[in-house]
Amino acid sequence: MTHYTNTVYLSKRNLLTLLSKLERLEKGDDTACAIIKYANPTDPYCNTIKEIKVVAIPDEKFYTNRAPGEMHPMDEANIKSHITNTDNPIDFPRS
Repeated sequence: MTHYTNTVYLSKRNLLTLLSKLERLEKGDDTACAIIKYANPTDPYCNTIKEIKVVAIPDEKFYTNRAPGEMHPMDEANIKSHITNTDNPIDFPRS
């Protein structure tokens, strides 16, 4: 397993929030498409850096100079299912 000096932990809720912000941006809503994560030593998965801003960028803006990289086929199928299945709303579990 590769060892990385810095690690940022994102929960499913964090990732779904970023996805929601991207979808709101695509609908014309005003959003920074960002979440801020801080190192909290009491968290079971404490980020290894003091703070970081994670910004979501729409694909058409991000991949302007290269094609997206390959992904696992199961992940690609799940993403395509999410994009095409309007009867499957994003679930935001509350803590």
